[in-house]
Amino acid sequence: MSKVVAFLCALILSLFTLNGVYACDTYEMSTTESGFIHKIVAGSDKIIAFRDVASKDEAYTLELLLPYFVICENAEFFKITDIAADTVDEAMSGNVGFVPKHQVHLWPTREALAFSEIAFLDERPEIVAWGDENVLKKFMETGNKRLHSPSFQENLESTRKRERATRPYPVLGSQLRKLRKIADKRVYHVLLPAALPPEAKIIIDKKDVETAKKVITQATLVVVFDATGSMGKFALETAKSISSAIQSLDSEVVDKSRMGFVFYRDEDDTEKLVEIPPMPINDAANALKEAASLMKGGGDAAEPLLDATYFAAHIYNWGQSGRRILIGVLNEDAKPTTIGTMDEKGRIPVGLDAQTIARGLFELSMPIITVQAGPKFGENLELVMQTLGDSTGGAFIRWDAGSSQKSISQALAKKMTVEAKNTVRDGTAVLIEIEFPYRGYASIPLEVLDGELMERLRRNGVDFNIDPGEGGVLIREGYILENNDLLTPKIHIDKETLQGLIHLYSILGTTGLDADTFLLSAAEAIAAIAGESYDEDDSISEIIRKKLGINFRSELLNFKLEYLTSLVPAERLKFTKRIQDAGNNLGYYLEANLAEFDTSLAVWMPIAALP
Repeated sequence: MSKVVAFLCALILSLFTLNGVYACDTYEMSTTESGFIHKIVAGSDKIIAFRDVASKDEAYTLELLLPYFVICENAEFFKITDIAADTVDEAMSGNVGFVPKHQVHLWPTREALAFSEIAFLDERPEIVAWGDENVLKKFMETGNKRLHSPSFQENLESTRKRERATRPYPVLGSQLRKLRKIADKRVYHVLLPAALPPEAKIIIDKKDVETAKKVITQATLVVVFDATGSMGKFALETAKSISSAIQSLDSEVVDKSRMGFVFYRDEDDTEKLVEIPPMPINDAANALKEAASLMKGGGDAAEPLLDATYFAAHIYNWGQSGRRILIGVLNEDAKPTTIGTMDEKGRIPVGLDAQTIARGLFELSMPIITVQAGPKFGENLELVMQTLGDSTGGAFIRWDAGSSQKSISQALAKKMTVEAKNTVRDGTAVLIEIEFPYRGYASIPLEVLDGELMERLRRNGVDFNIDPGEGGVLIREGYILENNDLLTPKIHIDKETLQGLIHLYSILGTTGLDADTFLLSAAEAIAAIAGESYDEDDSISEIIRKKLGINFRSELLNFKLEYLTSLVPAERLKFTKRIQDAGNNLGYYLEANLAEFDTSLAVWMPIAALP
């Protein structure tokens, strides 16, 4: 009997011991010593979070390069959530699980390197990284890449198959170093995904296969057309050219091509913007012919093409569309920036130039073909239309010597039909590769897809996942030299934190307060975003780096609060003016991106937007 009792006691003791090992209960989120909430990144796309550590019951698979936030930890496991929460109660409302510590990487900053627009172009150098920091140091001392070569070289084909909005490379830290003892170069310590293996494929639910087939082979063209009084004849000529060009198309191309319109006039006209939803391409030619008789108004030579283009790209209802292509038609001149008054609901931002609009189109994988519909070259016409066409992978159809309305409209119709035919041809080549290896699912090899096609599928509600094959995709640490042309440094920031920074700049830029009132207000502003427990011996920029994971590039806030009160009035006025300007610039960024901040938990903001 005594042996049984002894056995039970030992069993109970072992259970208590196990409970001590696996228990992970807390009232506050896990943070660094400085108070920055811990977050982690999976070491590969095969990492599993468990519901209960002891039972190994799987909760979910961690997504690649997605940050997860640590609630608490024990010797072997992190308890994580997918919600960026300040409190445990908030965190527990997300996807919660336990993940082995040795299978993840800590991500101690808000910073990451995001692919720039040109990263998806054909002709560019590969991104390289060094796996060994000592080898990198020797390269920076000598500049000799042959002797001190990088251990990671990007696979360009793999990059081009990523979606444009692919998750950026997490930055673990960065510092300025001298390259060959001459130039300052920032070195980023980052987490890098290995190239996708050849056997990688996307897996599609069978219920979405028919939708996938449609969007892969369809083209939707939206014509942004200057509808002022002088454009009626050109509209008629274009309608004729489109009707004529359609006759040469295969019936399959005609059936899979749709066209819609955004007609625009001057800002002073009563009817500024009219949108016509996508329709069969035959019907669209007739619709343009009818619209020609209704074109009126105008008088201002410079037209708001950029406003209408923004509307077409971001607000217009494309419906279930395949490849999305814009056509921008303009007669004499374009306004250099958006005016923001063309949309009754105020959804078009003010002051966006052609390059900014083009960047937005490029990120949406939406080329624009710009068309000069008359012989007059206004001050901004060529700059705006060339920039839009060249920067989005589209084209600019220029009115050269000897051009006529007929020749330009025919060139436009030809370009439209070529895009439609290519879309159907390329899409059909992809459909041939569809297989049905899994019960209830279909697969397409990743090598026949590109980022635009995957974005197209997701935009139309096609449910798919990337299966990299048996090996999976590993995440590795590496060191990258700054290359802002290819990789843009960004920080992940929420609206509340950005507003807190703006408020801090506002307080620091205030003049006319006595020293005690100023110090109290500034301390309260810092505490509002960094918490009460910051080290008063640190500079403001150091407090923000430790508490918020934001590493400022400038020295503007690299001072203690007492510094401002020690300045003579003239010095303080000059310095606070710089701080006021910096705060205003942050405010402008928030205003310009307010819609994204209001609909997202956090936004990837370029570090260049920071003071």
